[in-house]
Amino acid sequence: MEENLGKVARLLDASGDEPGMPTDRKPLGELSVVLAPGDYTVRSACAGVHGVEVSIVHSEKPTMTVPYRCDAVLERFIRHAGGPITIRAVAPLDKLAAAGVTLQPNTDPRASELQDMSEWSAQQLQPRLPGEFAGSAASRSTTGHGVSADAGSYEVQFLCEGAPEAELTVSSWAGAQILAPVLVPCNGEVFTSRVELQTNGADFTMAPSAEVKTRYAFKLVPTP
Repeated sequence: MEENLGKVARLLDASGDEPGMPTDRKPLGELSVVLAPGDYTVRSACAGVHGVEVSIVHSEKPTMTVPYRCDAVLERFIRHAGGPITIRAVAPLDKLAAAGVTLQPNTDPRASELQDMSEWSAQQLQPRLPGEFAGSAASRSTTGHGVSADAGSYEVQFLCEGAPEAELTVSSWAGAQILAPVLVPCNGEVFTSRVELQTNGADFTMAPSAEVKTRYAFKLVPTP
């Protein structure tokens, strides 16, 4: 156990007496704190078993359980609304496992940008409809995104924000154009069009009318 405790401390670059670090009395780390609203990074490391889980309980969100293997350090981005949070390591029973957890403010702007994008796209093109295939993207130049839709009849729903306009094209994975290039105003209104997908898979290609960061939310909704 002493060897396992030392390995966890080295992996997390933390001292053994920090909150959330394992000890010989409590070999599975647990951290309960009250946080200000913001973006954070959860890190965890383990030793003595093949893998463990990290349980994250915060705000009114469902408990997040993240499994990982002990041959690597877990790093998990979270956006916290403020208030209490509890992070604990959970390991298999009857094992001499040691695991620690740490929490720091997020320092990777890319992770925060991805979360911003995820939250924005989730608010667009509501409500969610049965059988839909949705995606999102952001770029200053031409970009693409594929969705694994089955062959069939669909309605394209598309919305953009950033540039004044964006050119949208939709093609099948087989290379057939199913929606010819169309210029869509990025004014918050939803563009819709009926399309027929003869083969599985569709690629959305978006090109902003100006070199400014533009984000897109889009989906294919099955139609009778």
